[in-house]
Amino acid sequence: MSALDNLDNNLSGDSGGGFGSLGGYVNQVYLGEKPAKEVRMKRSGKTITVPAGARTISVQDAKALYLKDPKVEAQWLQTLRKNGVNTSDPIKNRALWDIAVAGASDWYATSGGTQKITPEQYANWYLGGQKGAAPKPDLARSVYQYSPEQIDADINEVAQKILGRQIVDADKQADWYQDLTKGLNKMISKGTVTTTELVKNKKTGKLEQVTTQTPKFTKEKAAATIEAAVTEADPISLQRKQDLDFANWAFNKMGGGR
Repeated sequence: MSALDNLDNNLSGDSGGGFGSLGGYVNQVYLGEKPAKEVRMKRSGKTITVPAGARTISVQDAKALYLKDPKVEAQWLQTLRKNGVNTSDPIKNRALWDIAVAGASDWYATSGGTQKITPEQYANWYLGGQKGAAPKPDLARSVYQYSPEQIDADINEVAQKILGRQIVDADKQADWYQDLTKGLNKMISKGTVTTTELVKNKKTGKLEQVTTQTPKFTKEKAAATIEAAVTEADPISLQRKQDLDFANWAFNKMGGGR
């Protein structure tokens, strides 16, 4: 289970004690300390000092703040990047903010305001704790192991089917054959690319891990590439094979094969 799964699943269950006795801490999110500042009173003209204190807003306002305040978004993206999260997907970035806001609010409310955890701190606990683990790539690739002998055998098989003849040493020394084998090796090296990403489920609101596999190499693609190459390389054998196939078809059609 990934750090992001942990961060999401931590919010899926009941906190245990309910919120009946938590008063004004419910549905509030701690966003850090407000610095002390001097305020000049309009009527008296006197200056008073407003002491520092906790800055808290509602969960709904905190979620909206991410969209309204570019500074809040920029700070959040920086937090994600520091913890190794790819921030190219704005939907995922916002979903993680909403999750962290809900998690920080739960700590603040359940503790009666004693656990002042910001969304950034909440995310750091789960994402930052994974830094010692082995890095997980966004992309994975399965590469097929093909020996030169296997490639030669595949080309020879297609040549017999299309040209009606086997591949000989002269073919293997020709430029078209060298280019073909290089192209096939390049295709084989691409293998099958597997992409894993987090997507927010529109119905449940939870993040889900979605894996997509894109084959860059298949036997069918290789056969089509070989067929195109041998057809262009030896049109004479191709025509001879087609003429022979037609003659055999006509002979059998007229009953000569009985």
